[in-house]
Amino acid sequence: MAVSLRSRLARLGVNRRFTKIYAATFLGYMSNGYSVTMVFPFLSATTKFFLPDTDAASINTYAGFIVAAFFAGRILGSYLWGALADHFGRKPVIAVSISLMALCSLVLAFSVNYEMVIVFRTLLGLSNGVLVIFRAVISESSTDANQTIGFSMLTCSWLLSAVAGPLLSGLTADPITQYNLTLSDGAVKSFLTQFPYSPPYLLNSLVCVIGTLAVIFLLPETLEKKSKQKKVISAVDPGLHSQQQEVALVNSDEASIANGAATCNGKDNGPSPDEHSANSHEDSDQSHLIAETRNDELQENGDFQWNAETCATKIKSFMDRAPADVRRWLADMKSLLWSRTILIIFSAHCLFAVFDTGSDTLVALWCATPLPLGGLDFTVNDIGITSTLVSAISWPFNLFLYPLLAKRFSSLQTHQVFSIVFVVLVILAPNIHYLALAGQTAAVWTLLIVCRVVLVTSLCTIFTTQCVFICNSVTSDKLGRINGMAVFISDIFRSTSPALTGAIYAASLSQGAISIGFPVNYYLTFIVFSASALAMVSIMACSPSSINHKRPS
Repeated sequence: MAVSLRSRLARLGVNRRFTKIYAATFLGYMSNGYSVTMVFPFLSATTKFFLPDTDAASINTYAGFIVAAFFAGRILGSYLWGALADHFGRKPVIAVSISLMALCSLVLAFSVNYEMVIVFRTLLGLSNGVLVIFRAVISESSTDANQTIGFSMLTCSWLLSAVAGPLLSGLTADPITQYNLTLSDGAVKSFLTQFPYSPPYLLNSLVCVIGTLAVIFLLPETLEKKSKQKKVISAVDPGLHSQQQEVALVNSDEASIANGAATCNGKDNGPSPDEHSANSHEDSDQSHLIAETRNDELQENGDFQWNAETCATKIKSFMDRAPADVRRWLADMKSLLWSRTILIIFSAHCLFAVFDTGSDTLVALWCATPLPLGGLDFTVNDIGITSTLVSAISWPFNLFLYPLLAKRFSSLQTHQVFSIVFVVLVILAPNIHYLALAGQTAAVWTLLIVCRVVLVTSLCTIFTTQCVFICNSVTSDKLGRINGMAVFISDIFRSTSPALTGAIYAASLSQGAISIGFPVNYYLTFIVFSASALAMVSIMACSPSSINHKRPS
């Protein structure tokens, strides 16, 4: 039995190295999910603590700013982290990112006013590069056979942190008031009185420290240095035919993406001015590139010693090339966005971001809505219990179901099927209200949990497949930047989706909408999300089948 399991895993490419990458990715990626979700249980309470004279209506607005601050920071930093990971490598950049998150969480534990919370929640989001880089790590370290397992691991890490974050934060926030503690130690009592919401942030910092250690000791570097070495060889002796072929192979992929825009327009205008500007600086970079490649070779052979001089040389080399690198990144961003395949995937990813984030808000609002208005009249505790149960039940399905389906069918087919399942369930879910009106409490809870488990599984599968599509749309040297752009663009929609969802749902509960009835009553927001999912299915139907497979380096 054990031998059979081991042989099956070996056929999938799940070896010791891949297992270490899984472990580091799982622990490191938890810092992302934990940092996002840990603030929700005490969000309103911490806002009241820092703004005691604010009226109840404004508290929710100020609390929303705390959540939005994190996503605003992540929007600003996503592409930068991806570009840095493409330049310096995955492992060091991830370690720095999670370390900065740990530092920001530690400072948040000692916040003294509301403005400080906003500033450091923004910096916490700005420091969060793990969402971008771990996608690249999974794509680079996997094959078509085991790629689905790796991306499912990311989703499961998120689901586990989505359970642990709110649970541990709810248990540890403001312990003196929550548990009526009478502490004999004056120093501890004084600290917890002055900083009542420090324990959740200290736990978040600990999670980030664990993730950093996992990356340092378990994660190998997955970014290949072949493209850099080929460019160096070309600079040293461009006359050799075989070496010219290698350089042509490296540059062919970039040229094909850049020419894709011209092809779509029915003409070929050659390189763009941005590409000329970026390429004009490459000659001045060759000496730095040769030196860095030599250092990489020495380091791999064990002959390279890090010291102050070499670190200073590395930093000076980076600073000297920074203006040219920025121009090159901007030109590369423009050329990538002109690719038809990437435009299709990004459009679908943005639509998904709207109803993925908005559905959490919608379910919470709908469950809390009184029965006469079309809701379920749940308490805050009821909503918390259902959310915890759904997350706990969903993660095994996402760990095992998607890899099995992707193996039997293609990732694109799996994406389309689960998108249609989402559409059907979102249309049918509001009908649970009629069971609540009839007093069928057991049936309401059973159907709600089953429906939400299937919805969460569908959303996680759609997200996982789209991560696969994004990584499969480019070669490995662009993985950091393409994922950075994907997070940057989708987070803009994620940050606006909750407010938009709340506005549409509030309008559907107005007297005018209620008097009209279906479809502008409480069904309206569900219908909007279903239409968005159908639009996403239609867009992905235009995508090429090549996104099911990794592109060769």
